Amino acid sequence: MEVYKSPEYLVLHLKRFSHQRQSFFSSRKIQELIDFPTESLDLSQYVLDKKDSKNPLLYDLYAVSNHYGSLNGGHYTAFCQNQINRKWYEFDDTEVSKIDPSGAVTKAAYVLFYKRRNSLKK
Repeated sequence: MEVYKSPEYLVLHLKRFSHQRQSFFSSRKIQELIDFPTESLDLSQYVLDKKDSKNPLLYDLYAVSNHYGSLNGGHYTAFCQNQINRKWYEFDDTEVSKIDPSGAVTKAAYVLFYKRRNSLKK
């Protein structure tokens, strides 16, 4: 993977569904745990614009979209960090509960939202 210039926000979509071309019925959900960092994701080695990568390009996770269920149906929840108090919360329909940051890493993680640490405002 190569990125020309580092973005302020980084959104990573995890492949959670596998499809076979031969048959519609051979599609399945991928449920392996992908261990991703909640802090200090370093993209320095992937950025081509060297003037932009003089310092480590560190990203911190601020939200996760989760999918539970199968290809035929399911349920979405989210884990989000409050930017004021830096606490993590789980959002599930009408319920919100506090979680430990490590609780954001699950087999249900589907989309990851990162913000560049110390990003410059333009």
